[in-house]
Amino acid sequence: MIKFSKIKSYIALPMMEHFRWAKTKFKYHKRYSDSYLKLGYMTRLNNVVFGKYNWTSERVTLDNVSLGDFSYVSENSVILEATIGKFCSIGPNVRVAPGKHPTRTFVSTHPALFSNPDYCQKNFLDKDYHNPDRHVTIGNDVWICANAVIADGVNIGDGAIIGANSVVTSDVEPYAIVGGVPARFIRFRFEKDEIEFLMKFKWWDKDIEWIERNKDLFLNIKELTKHNDI
Repeated sequence: MIKFSKIKSYIALPMMEHFRWAKTKFKYHKRYSDSYLKLGYMTRLNNVVFGKYNWTSERVTLDNVSLGDFSYVSENSVILEATIGKFCSIGPNVRVAPGKHPTRTFVSTHPALFSNPDYCQKNFLDKDYHNPDRHVTIGNDVWICANAVIADGVNIGDGAIIGANSVVTSDVEPYAIVGGVPARFIRFRFEKDEIEFLMKFKWWDKDIEWIERNKDLFLNIKELTKHNDI
């Protein structure tokens, strides 16, 4: 016969997870009460800075992350050590800065023997000797499709698109479309002069009222570039 204490231990964990999520949700909603923040069920947050109009879907993890205005993260994505710009669309099951293991020089690929992560039961070193700079920078208006992996230390330029199931191991130029394993350049989204216009114009830094007035211009890049007076 199973003792009640053992049964209690089985049901306590989900309840505690739900309590932690509710506590986190309350804390961040209170902190960003005027920012229209929406957090999905079981979203886990640690040291996160939000802008305005952000939202996460279910079971998202953000750790040491800054999220710009209007950017969102879809379900089951795990984003670590990242600065993310405005108007970014991050699809489901995306992984950002998941960590690297050495393949050369270092004798072992085990993290206890090249770094000192918290999750190891015992570490032999006092710091990370393999990948000390994990931080990822993602520009504005970036679309990261489902199941993509962004390796530690990568910089992704404004307007870029990361194809589904891609593994990005090197920097991505502004308005480039990349895909594959490892991700390779496919094409640019727009003509060179149009990209130069967008990079100089920086529409994502305009206020909401400006976007409201000019929203129709967003339907065609050529129409937007015609209006140098806006």
